Amino acid sequence: MKLAIAAFVALLSASAAAPAFAQESPVSVSIVSGSEASQPCVSAKTCYDPDTITISPRTEVFWTNNDTTAHTVTSGDPSGNDVGSVFDSGQIGPQGTYSFIFMSQGTFDYFCTIHPWMTGQVIVGAPSVPGSTTPEFGPAAALVFVASVFFTVFLARGRF
Repeated sequence: MKLAIAAFVALLSASAAAPAFAQESPVSVSIVSGSEASQPCVSAKTCYDPDTITISPRTEVFWTNNDTTAHTVTSGDPSGNDVGSVFDSGQIGPQGTYSFIFMSQGTFDYFCTIHPWMTGQVIVGAPSVPGSTTPEFGPAAALVFVASVFFTVFLARGRF
């Protein structure tokens, strides 16, 4: 009986501490030097480098301004009605940084409000958890399973 209780407590503790999915490693994007002076970065797609990234939810993206003038990282499209509705860095000075954690799936266009030819895109796909055995409905399933096994053992013995 003591062994069954100890096993139950150990399994309960382990499953309660398991995250639904792990936070991904941060991703860096560079605001390229010279992006403000002319627009060749538009055709080369190098104003933000890389200009398109694909990440998992809960990933933090860092933008670093490697230019000599201020820039922004603002969600939306210059001609859209949703400018800055998801994120807006405000002005990022030279060598400054801005970060944002993308929690939900979707495609997020962004641009510089000062230099609207500078555009980029973040694509947030399904979470990637290599080797994870946690069901898609999270660690609560493990708790329910452990509790049901525990109570089944005691009911079968007639001690509960």
